[in-house]
Amino acid sequence: MTGNEVSAAAASEDAVSEQTHALAIPEHAHALALPEPQRKPYSPPVATEEPASQEPAAAEPAADQPPASQLAAEEPAAEEPAAEEPAAVSQPKVGGPRMVGFDPSVEERKQRAVQHWQHVAASRESGETLYGSVTTAVKGGLLVDIGGVRGFLPASQTRLEPGTTLESMVKTKVPLRVIDVDEKRRRVVVSQRRALDDVRRAKRTELLRSLKVGQPHDGVVVRLAPFGAFVDIGSGIEGLIPMSELAFDRVERVEDVLKLGDRVPVTILRIEEGGRKIGLSRKNALPDPLRDHAALLRPGTVIEGKVVAKDPRLQVEIAPGLVGSVRESDADPAQYEIGEAIEVSVRYVDRRNRRVVLTTMHAAETVVSPTTSGFAPLGIELLAKGRR
Repeated sequence: MTGNEVSAAAASEDAVSEQTHALAIPEHAHALALPEPQRKPYSPPVATEEPASQEPAAAEPAADQPPASQLAAEEPAAEEPAAEEPAAVSQPKVGGPRMVGFDPSVEERKQRAVQHWQHVAASRESGETLYGSVTTAVKGGLLVDIGGVRGFLPASQTRLEPGTTLESMVKTKVPLRVIDVDEKRRRVVVSQRRALDDVRRAKRTELLRSLKVGQPHDGVVVRLAPFGAFVDIGSGIEGLIPMSELAFDRVERVEDVLKLGDRVPVTILRIEEGGRKIGLSRKNALPDPLRDHAALLRPGTVIEGKVVAKDPRLQVEIAPGLVGSVRESDADPAQYEIGEAIEVSVRYVDRRNRRVVLTTMHAAETVVSPTTSGFAPLGIELLAKGRR
């Protein structure tokens, strides 16, 4: 080949290779473009997220949320409750929904209830006497309310009056002592008997301190003995009335004057051994005719009386409860009738033996008046002694 032919052949090969290269590029590019349709299923999520994050209001206005104009109008309303919450809590509207919050009165009541329970529970150790209301009678005892604390009062710990039942104590207020505490259930077991014993001991101590000789008291006969009667003057304090102090008249048997349960007026005669022995008198508390009618009993006083007895001698009542006797030498009882009014004169009064000696007006004329020396003539005085 000539040089020109070689050059032409080379040029021809270069042109063919350029053509081949040019044709290869489009085929490669087409081959790269073919997978594009295969990635389309993965492209929609990417394409959907981008517009949704950029413009949420315009992405799906109908299905997911209201239009932007409606959202813009509702935005202030969404912020409004946050601004109204403090006002709703502090000042709830009348008739509106009840707001849950702190109520000082409720908390104060709870605190008082806790303090009262602690006080009731502590009284078991302190021995303090409490007062409770009996609410219901149950099997074996009573239920009581001690200021809101529930308690049980066993029947064995009550003190009933003779002839009464547990039901009679319902709706009454009684003194109580706590004898057992149930912390878990906040209930207590109480005793009325122990509380009454404590109350009586306190009253007894106070009464003993106030007793003085000569004081009048009202008492109840609790025991009879051959030598007198024992009387309770209050709070379990007993005193003895001796036979000589039962009445103004002579008493043979205590039962003739008093019986168990009688209420009697008495006065304090003596207090010995710190109040363990107390002497009482019944007759000093009774009306005393000799004392009340002292002006009427002066010797020589003429009185109109009424015959009340003729045996063993003439008995004349000269004042209510005051009877004098007329000696047989001065009047014959057979000459008088019961209930007859007669005039008598006082001869003398024996206050130790509580005797009033009278005489009729007929016999009074023979009574010799004392001489200027104050004594009767010797013969007359002896005659008078002989009559006595």
